[in-house]
Amino acid sequence: MQLLQKLSIRASDGPKKLMRVIRQPVSTHLPPQARRVGLSHSAASVHRMPAFVAALPTDVPVVFVVGAMSHGRVSVSYTDEFISISEYPLSAACCIGRICNALESKYDIV
Repeated sequence: MQLLQKLSIRASDGPKKLMRVIRQPVSTHLPPQARRVGLSHSAASVHRMPAFVAALPTDVPVVFVVGAMSHGRVSVSYTDEFISISEYPLSAACCIGRICNALESKYDIV
């Protein structure tokens, strides 16, 4: 709620901004040459997210586009491909958790 009201969230122990609302178009804030992967329940299924993430190139940045809804498709022009990570609709929090877990496995983060 604070993000929507104040357009940013600051750290509790200092002035550092942890989150902020950015202006459109979002694509200007993404790294150049990044591979942009959108998540959609209706896209081609990737049943093993760790295997998909492990196969991603390490020489270019990767951006995951996650919608804030459990069904439907994020309709944006800046994605290169869409994947589905489950047979069932998932919340954005669950999707981000699966992405983070796969990245932890790829980079051996414990």
